[in-house]
Amino acid sequence: MLVTPEWLYQRLDAVRVLDVRGEVAATDPRYRAHPERHRAGHIPGAVFCDWRHDFTDRTDPVPVQVAPPRIFAADATRLGIADDTVVVTYDDHRNILAGRVAWVLRGIGQPAHLLDGGLRAWVDAGLPLESGEVAVAPADPRHSEPVAYANLWMLERMRTAVADGTLVLDARSGVQYRGEETHARRAGHLPGARSVPYEELLDERGRFRPVDELRAVFADHDLDPGALTGPVVAYCNGGVSATAVAFALELSGGPPAAVYDGSWNEWGNRDDTPVEV
Repeated sequence: MLVTPEWLYQRLDAVRVLDVRGEVAATDPRYRAHPERHRAGHIPGAVFCDWRHDFTDRTDPVPVQVAPPRIFAADATRLGIADDTVVVTYDDHRNILAGRVAWVLRGIGQPAHLLDGGLRAWVDAGLPLESGEVAVAPADPRHSEPVAYANLWMLERMRTAVADGTLVLDARSGVQYRGEETHARRAGHLPGARSVPYEELLDERGRFRPVDELRAVFADHDLDPGALTGPVVAYCNGGVSATAVAFALELSGGPPAAVYDGSWNEWGNRDDTPVEV
């Protein structure tokens, strides 16, 4: 799932690198992309990917929902990604934007990886940057339309999961989990969800913590990844930072986790979904 700068540098000519820089801000507009940072300096050959629009359903009122198969395939083709293209994503926002793109790609069977630590790790390794726009030829043959998104759960499946007592992990901050702050109309969390704030799983440089430290973080939240046997699903506000919890759980020896696509942006803005505070 994770690759190092050195691994990527040795394979730049054999992979498609996506620059997914942007941010989830505290003020509106909360979801932002930064193509100007890409133009100023990026990993050689990297193509800019706007995480707000690429691979997302631009018609859905819930933001950054995964795109329908036809749109997904068109976005991949435009970015030079064929069915067998190896993709590496990176950002400068704690791995979560690039992680979301890599997670969705992996869910359709694409060989996709996340550059752990993002652009900062690349620069810290003393590796080169280039500036300007990067134009890429559309993939030929075109990317096929995905049959299913194996690791993304939608609203109805989440209703069933809550009713069945499936282990649900809340990647948001503790204040949002407790209902003291919210980015939706309602505050609180999904019934029975366990709080695992994603930022606790990353070090001060934005990289995933070593496996023993990840396991210790999960233990602090009364979870033993290696002992989990049933399905697990993570959520946040938009299905973005939840991917960090899902990555960390699997890195720690836990089962592959799903991500609730709509997350709190959907659940917390409806009147027919139960909420705990």
